[in-house]
Amino acid sequence: MSNILRIKEYAAVHVPVNPGVYIFWHKSKPLYVGKAANLRKRVSSYFRANASDKVRQLRNEAEYIEFRIMRSDIEALVTEANLIKRYMPKFNVLMRDDKNYFYVAITQEQFPRIYIAHQLERDRAGKVKLKNVHAEYIGPFTSGSALKEALMFLRGVFPYCTCREQHKRPCLNSQIGRCPGYCCYHTIHDTHNTKQKEEYNANIKNSIAILSGRGQKLLKELNYAMWDAVKKQEFEKAAELRDTIASIENIFAHKGIARRRPVHTRHMLHWQKIERVLQTLLGVDSPIRRAEGYDISNISGTQATGSMVVFINGKPDKNEYRMFKIKTVGQPDDVAMHREVMRRRLARRDWPRPDMIVIDGGKPQLNAVQKELRPGNSDIYLTALAKREEELFIEGKGEPQRLDSLPPEVKFFFQQVRDESHRFAKRYHHKLREISYRNGILKK
Repeated sequence: MSNILRIKEYAAVHVPVNPGVYIFWHKSKPLYVGKAANLRKRVSSYFRANASDKVRQLRNEAEYIEFRIMRSDIEALVTEANLIKRYMPKFNVLMRDDKNYFYVAITQEQFPRIYIAHQLERDRAGKVKLKNVHAEYIGPFTSGSALKEALMFLRGVFPYCTCREQHKRPCLNSQIGRCPGYCCYHTIHDTHNTKQKEEYNANIKNSIAILSGRGQKLLKELNYAMWDAVKKQEFEKAAELRDTIASIENIFAHKGIARRRPVHTRHMLHWQKIERVLQTLLGVDSPIRRAEGYDISNISGTQATGSMVVFINGKPDKNEYRMFKIKTVGQPDDVAMHREVMRRRLARRDWPRPDMIVIDGGKPQLNAVQKELRPGNSDIYLTALAKREEELFIEGKGEPQRLDSLPPEVKFFFQQVRDESHRFAKRYHHKLREISYRNGILKK
């Protein structure tokens, strides 16, 4: 969002209080670019009676001021840097003759490091002369403290190494989630697997994208990658991408540069948001921590299997997954098989109890499981998700809830549980059929 105000018509009330950047213009030529957490407060300083000679000169030469509203300080910081780099306005140079701009340096190593550089020299053409020819530079940035805080937050989302020397043990930063932990210890001659290098370089690439003003493009790429992972049933990868997207959006959504939160804390905040929607859907106020998903896989009733997948606070816990070989149903009866699986699951008193159950199916499957679950077990909430229409059936409610009507993160959670239970049941079913083929029980 952009606003324009003529210098002669300046009044503080006309200036927005949002974070953003401001540009003093003379006709089509930018004279000065600045950023502010509060545009009104910052711009007002240029119109004080005791303003410096350079500020008064700027006011006299400028015809109007443009205000570009941003969602956060960090977005304003990056936008200001890009505009200064693009225009190199006259007064940005004059007003910083006693200071230096800050730059972000990215080293060209096996595991690149990122650090703040300043006091860089310029050649006669005004181009920055690199002190370290083996580094890439992003900038200029006007505030070292804001840049430092932005980098600290980015390291919480995309960890990278800052260690100056190799060492034998993981550093403190790796223990608090700011360093991957495999890039800076042992000896420099150690080999690292390809996956580690790809993950690390992706972190560097994403950090550069945000600092270079390509954050929105990065979000689109990550969203595409997340849904591609869902289609391929790579649900852990999809969940990681979902959390990364949420973290990046958090950077741009809040006023003030957000303080870094550990990955676990970020995920818990994300889950609490989903949990509140689930509680509203179910009409309860008790916590929902453990969700179990169930599906059946069979072909003409042969070698039928059931699956139980477990999500703790919205994340799959594969150590808790269980498989069931159907024993009492010999014909293709999906509803009866669900009843058997639930009966056997409830008999396992040594397994932790679920807070919510998600059955793969519609009303018939929900009714079948309900007969095993009730009466009793009033602390377990029952739902069923139908594939074809993407409808969620909730015990005690007549009409189903369309997934498209739910918040995206809640929709994705139900789809993830459903798809993961389907994948796990199908995998076990294929394994049993393969064994039957080898033993001559079934013929291809």
